[in-house]
Amino acid sequence: MKKFVARKAFPVICAAFISVVIAGCGDDSSNSTPASPETTNPVVTPTDSSTITPVTDPVTDPATTPTDPTVTDPSTDPATNPENPGQDPVVTDPTDPVTNPPADTTVNPSTPTDPTMTAAGFYRDPAAAGLVLAPDTNGFYDVGDIYKAVPADAKIVYVLRHAERESGLGKESPLTEVGLQQALDVGAKLKSDESFYYGATDFLRTQTTAAKIAEGRGETTEVVTMEEINGGYFLTVPSDSLDAMVSKRGGSFKYVAMWCYEQPFPTLLVNLGLPGYFYDLMERGDQFVNEVVLANLPYWKRVNVLITHDLLTEPLAVYASNRTVDLKTYESYRWINYIAGVTVIVTADNKVVVLPTRGVERGFLNTRDMVK
Repeated sequence: MKKFVARKAFPVICAAFISVVIAGCGDDSSNSTPASPETTNPVVTPTDSSTITPVTDPVTDPATTPTDPTVTDPSTDPATNPENPGQDPVVTDPTDPVTNPPADTTVNPSTPTDPTMTAAGFYRDPAAAGLVLAPDTNGFYDVGDIYKAVPADAKIVYVLRHAERESGLGKESPLTEVGLQQALDVGAKLKSDESFYYGATDFLRTQTTAAKIAEGRGETTEVVTMEEINGGYFLTVPSDSLDAMVSKRGGSFKYVAMWCYEQPFPTLLVNLGLPGYFYDLMERGDQFVNEVVLANLPYWKRVNVLITHDLLTEPLAVYASNRTVDLKTYESYRWINYIAGVTVIVTADNKVVVLPTRGVERGFLNTRDMVK
């Protein structure tokens, strides 16, 4: 009888032990603060600037980046290490109007199924807002083309990944020589006499990218450290929790891309709760434009350059294109490139346009070309 009881109890004990191990996995070096939906910044509609209220000064927030495509670093695997700043778990109520902003029928009214507009009424087609702009064959708009096409009475916010960096995932990993030149070249595309606003996370590679873009423009300026643009904005859990679950099942690149394109996760990962690790892409994208861009825009300049990490810019580019750009790592091996992301344009008549954007030759890199 004792042996029978022991045999029945053993699987229960093992299951409990495995649950504890999974829950305890994480990256101790990741200490960023979550981008909580319970924010003091209001959801702002682009037609009513009177509702925009001041926000607190940004603070620092770390992130980590994927393997550098040009540097051999056997300790990092591009298939398992996207830029993942950690953050505290956030529990949201699906009825919360902040985390799930409703369609704004007073701004750019459209049907919810209109693929050329977001649910909040933001345009995805620049022509609809009177802008003469054409994407490249991959669906990305060049930063320089955008700057030249947007009239002087409109505002621009570039949200871009940093330039190419050296190997290593720490905060002090610097840009490569190629990366330094990339940033200078992007600055040259944006050269003019007007002064820009520059913001970045507190990583050396993001701060340097912003400073070098300014230098390429012939401008010397302060780079403001910003918490709002940390890489974990689309995650409801710490990024190291995501890594712990998927690192041996194809890596974070794969599953972040699958979530972006609404691909079904394997049954095991569904049972483990992986879908709950992510916000809704389209709702959270609208929220980012509202609470990070539009709410801050009155305190920035006409043109603004925000430098962040790929775990933010990959989803933003997919959101802005309505999933038409190919960043399907799980299928095409494509991931967001250096100095690529999204541009938010606000016209003089308060039309808001969101565009997938590139600063270098193409908007994606191929993970098969990355040295493992």
